[in-house]
Amino acid sequence: MTKTKLLIAAAIVSIGFTACNNENKEAKQDAEVLNMYVDSVENAAPVYTTENWTAIDNGYQERAAMAEKNMAALSAEEKAKAEASKARYEALKAKYELAIKEQEAKNAMQPGNTAPNFRKVLRDRLFGEGKIGDDMQFKFITADNILGVYQNFVDAVSDSKNNYTREDWDEINVLYEALDTRKNEVEKDLKTADNLKIAGLKIKYASIASTHRGGTKVKENTDSKQ
Repeated sequence: MTKTKLLIAAAIVSIGFTACNNENKEAKQDAEVLNMYVDSVENAAPVYTTENWTAIDNGYQERAAMAEKNMAALSAEEKAKAEASKARYEALKAKYELAIKEQEAKNAMQPGNTAPNFRKVLRDRLFGEGKIGDDMQFKFITADNILGVYQNFVDAVSDSKNNYTREDWDEINVLYEALDTRKNEVEKDLKTADNLKIAGLKIKYASIASTHRGGTKVKENTDSKQ
């Protein structure tokens, strides 16, 4: 084999090796994102409503599709971990669906039942059921748990951003500003690493809000009247 052919062969092997490494790295990242998402759903305070579960499931399906794309590139141990996350999610799904049916049946039996207040639905979805009442108290948020609160808030907004009305976004902004105020109160006790992660989440939220705060539903209703 000539020197030129040897160089070409080496280049091909090198490119193939690099591509394989990149694919493996991407596969690991996607699988880890899926694992972390299932962890966050398990650890979040449950809100048993169809709207909340739809948002959770939309987020899961998107991450599961990404993980499945390069699943073959994972090691046996990594595949087993990803499959375990899928199994945990299916268990969560069964739990949520049963609880939602029970809650709907309970609500249907109550006289004078009305649609839930949209502010309560938002607060329960963003912070956990019953965490934020009409008094808007955030004392349950501490330096130890505030990162998780921000993570759940931004994930929830990201998953449902296309479904919010203008009124929803107004309420979300009020809640976000109140969360920021609470952060200022506990910041002296906040770990530097957590503070940096929160800064990244704030950037993500700002990006989402800047492109969606008009409220697509309200825009559509307004246009239909013209």
